[in-house]
Amino acid sequence: MDSLTLILILPLLGAILLFFSPKNYATLSLLHVAVSAVTSLALLFNVSKVLSSGTFYAHDKFLFLDSLGCVFLVLIAVTGFLVNLYATHYMKWELEEGHVNLDSLRKYYALSHVFIFTMTLSVICNNVAFMWAAIEATTLSSVFLVAILKDQKSTESGYKYIVLCSIGLAFALYATVLLYSATFAEIKDGETAMLWTGIMANAKNLNPDVAKLIFVFALIGFGTKAGLAPTHTWLPDVHAQGPAPISALLSGVLLKCAMLALFRYYAIAAQATGMEFVQSVMIVSGLITLFVGGIFLIRQHDVKRMFAYHSIVHMGVIAFALGVGGPFGLFAAIFHCLAHSFTKALAFCSTGNIARIYGHKDMSKMGGMIKIAPVTTMMFGAAVCSLVGVPAFAIFVSEFNVFVGAVNSGQYFSVALFAIALAIIFIADFSHFNLASFGEPKGAVVHNKEMSILENLPLILLCALIIIFGVWHVDNFYTLVENGVKIITGELL
Repeated sequence: MDSLTLILILPLLGAILLFFSPKNYATLSLLHVAVSAVTSLALLFNVSKVLSSGTFYAHDKFLFLDSLGCVFLVLIAVTGFLVNLYATHYMKWELEEGHVNLDSLRKYYALSHVFIFTMTLSVICNNVAFMWAAIEATTLSSVFLVAILKDQKSTESGYKYIVLCSIGLAFALYATVLLYSATFAEIKDGETAMLWTGIMANAKNLNPDVAKLIFVFALIGFGTKAGLAPTHTWLPDVHAQGPAPISALLSGVLLKCAMLALFRYYAIAAQATGMEFVQSVMIVSGLITLFVGGIFLIRQHDVKRMFAYHSIVHMGVIAFALGVGGPFGLFAAIFHCLAHSFTKALAFCSTGNIARIYGHKDMSKMGGMIKIAPVTTMMFGAAVCSLVGVPAFAIFVSEFNVFVGAVNSGQYFSVALFAIALAIIFIADFSHFNLASFGEPKGAVVHNKEMSILENLPLILLCALIIIFGVWHVDNFYTLVENGVKIITGELL
């Protein structure tokens, strides 16, 4: 069995095993962590294969893994494992509060691994039709996780999620059909015309006008799933209402899988039409998303909705980076996916702790968290610092590269608007952080003590990662990102 097939089979086997496991918290949690660990190790093994020998294929090129895809496998492996580890403690609290029962917990753990399977498939699928289907499947596998608590708000947000994302992805399906038709008209080979690598190799021969239309439809479709404005409206409700670990996976990993699909269509369109068109479109999309997300962010007092709008903002950052283009902009776009993944996983896991402490998510009614739970406060603060681009945190690296790329290419007006948007977000975030962390509690405190070290371990590890990637040049990962830039520009296939 090849290694690409293995990373698809492992989470599915884990899901089946968990689904038929006895209704015992300790057994279910141990199996959940074990399956997640084995899957993550298998994913990282495939990444190491690409680092040592380059792109490889399976099943007549139906599956493939290149350096660009490796970046996203790292997210699934690392973020996925740490969030799943945190979930064992979080779901224990939900059990104790009576929000879920052991049957729901078993389904939650099983579906988590189905979710991992669909995201992995979307990354390694070379066939563009199946890549689209895998991204659609991520919606179907995660909607039940969003609504696992079965209350009215989470159920309504689940319906909103599946309806809006499915409508949005219909545009991406149309883009996929057009792409196949345009490529087949050129090369007369139906099999090659379905493979991203085959399309990319022949992209310069595509009709530029058709390629522009394809890219616009892909942007609407995959942009809806990624949370780009104005098709972002599902995201705040879903991220705010789902359990904290699912919000972490949705924001930290799922949005990036949709972005990867957009990267691949961006690369095709750039080859067919030249960089100017795709950069112009992405600049506009990025700025709209930044300001829409930033304006709504200011008004939030619900800590999870605040971070949900941050997801929109940072998808805008990635879009803007693609608009800047060039080696700095493309590097920033890819690197930001990793930086944002670790940061948002830390942010949403922190909200899980915060909700347990106060029994609610309203920051205006919190206060005094630094005295009650100093470690959680530090983790919360680290997430905020990274999200606003404070130096020595991972997101600073990508945002700095965006500024350098924009200035080098003479995009002064655009970068000025970018800076204004970031300044608004900076002020909003630290005012929210101050509101929750300092002063005196403004209401009842349900859990008046810090979580244990074991409960906080996933948060501490995520915090360490965002600092490591903010301070050190991690050679292997930088190699993947730099090769990813070459793949997007057509220099490396």
